[in-house]
Amino acid sequence: MQLIYPMGLLAIFTLLYAALVLATRIKAYRQGDVKARYLREFTDDTPPSYMQKPTRHWSNLFELPVLFYAVCLAILVLNLSDTVFIYLAWSFFVMRLIHALIHTTYNHVLHRLGAFIIGHLIILAMWVRLLMMVPAS
Repeated sequence: MQLIYPMGLLAIFTLLYAALVLATRIKAYRQGDVKARYLREFTDDTPPSYMQKPTRHWSNLFELPVLFYAVCLAILVLNLSDTVFIYLAWSFFVMRLIHALIHTTYNHVLHRLGAFIIGHLIILAMWVRLLMMVPAS
């Protein structure tokens, strides 16, 4: 059951991250960097970088993490959770935090890519390990 903690914290992080997205959109609108029309349709304007990065990262939080939630749920349902899966899950959670920090601050592409690849490999390891542990029927 300890697998639920990194899952839950990633979900909470994702939900709280929405506040940053909202704050940057409000700031961009109030400073005149985007028009209300842009916020309605997301066309006809180029938002400032300080708004684009959190918005793009918000989308990222619904991409690779979906595979994390799925593998964790499968592990829990099949009652296969163990120390290795727990460490992998926590590692993925930490990599997502690092990825978010890089993406929304100094945004060095190679650093961000490194965090993404490590997270990707963790999810791959979790899925491969899960499939190897499932008994053939």
